[in-house]
Amino acid sequence: MPRLAQPAGSDDAKEPVAILGNLVKTGIVRVLRADPDVTIKNICDALDLGPTTVQPYLAELEAAGIVIADPPRTEARKGAWVKYRVNNEAVTDLYLRLGLAIGEF
Repeated sequence: MPRLAQPAGSDDAKEPVAILGNLVKTGIVRVLRADPDVTIKNICDALDLGPTTVQPYLAELEAAGIVIADPPRTEARKGAWVKYRVNNEAVTDLYLRLGLAIGEF
């Protein structure tokens, strides 16, 4: 299997693209920035996608520190409605790092 091409000088863009380089992930961030503290159902409704599609991406964003869950994944949730919001500081950091990598800033 061919390995992914990585151009010289692209190291700065690698993490931001890996974290946000997916339309579902960027959609989740967009929804949560517009309407914080919502459940996965609200996210799915806004994106017109099912929970089996959204949940893995939401978990990846949470693991990367981009999305914050209340209660957190590390705590027992036992039937509690989990609400999600964006970690704006982390998103801004990724945005700036990507901007630097493409010569925007």
